[in-house]
Amino acid sequence: MYKNIFSKRVISYLAAIFAAFLTSGGLYVVIMRPSAAIQIGNSIEFLIRASISSMSMTSTELIAAFFLTLAGMAGFILLEKALQRSFDINSSKMQYLVAISLVVISILIFEVLVNAKMT
Repeated sequence: MYKNIFSKRVISYLAAIFAAFLTSGGLYVVIMRPSAAIQIGNSIEFLIRASISSMSMTSTELIAAFFLTLAGMAGFILLEKALQRSFDINSSKMQYLVAISLVVISILIFEVLVNAKMT
């Protein structure tokens, strides 16, 4: 029973999730405990603009960054599996297409979020 829980694959996936959490700003959110949204004037915003504070982050930004990082990581894992030798070429092509799509979409959404934060 414990061999399945502590296998190399499960431990490596947990380490990848932990690394994605840390690189997404998880340590900042745990220590500073920011709110999910901030009130600016009469409006409530989920994204703190860089003109207001360049070193701030909401927990909503963490969630978005974490899941986009996981999507990119999943894309790279699928890409690695698609590029292995396979006898089913159609399945490999589909995995390759999904993997590249995940990586490109996560990068594009990151670009949109960074652009929204900077302006």
